[in-house]
Amino acid sequence: MKSMGYTAYKDSETHFTDNKGKILSLLFEGAIRFTRFAMMGMEKADPRIKGENISKVLAILTELDCALDHDQDKTLADNLNELYQYMMKRLTQANFYNEQKALIEVNQLLSELKDSFDRAIDSIAVEMESKKLTSEKKNDSADKVSLAI
Repeated sequence: MKSMGYTAYKDSETHFTDNKGKILSLLFEGAIRFTRFAMMGMEKADPRIKGENISKVLAILTELDCALDHDQDKTLADNLNELYQYMMKRLTQANFYNEQKALIEVNQLLSELKDSFDRAIDSIAVEMESKKLTSEKKNDSADKVSLAI
């Protein structure tokens, strides 16, 4: 029989992982939305709207960059770091030179990253659910054996 503490721990681990994935997805959604608002500000020749929204995207990218775990997967973290830095540079150029092409490029990169992260999160969720079901089946079998003895 499983202890209640162990079950609660395993459940919280699953929910925490789900939450991390959801937080990442929400951050990318926000960055994409703010990039679009910056484009609208540029189209309307409103430097305040453009600048505020570019600043929001820069803040999100900075947080994503700071949250990278270089110990977990150094190559992936380094590549994402370079991509985040590149997007920050392009956002700065877009803001300074009113370069809408840079905003479009960053929006496309953010959309592709969000889609990739969402697919990875879904894949991990399926894998974790499969492991959970396999573990429960093993434990149910062990409980039946112990009851028979």
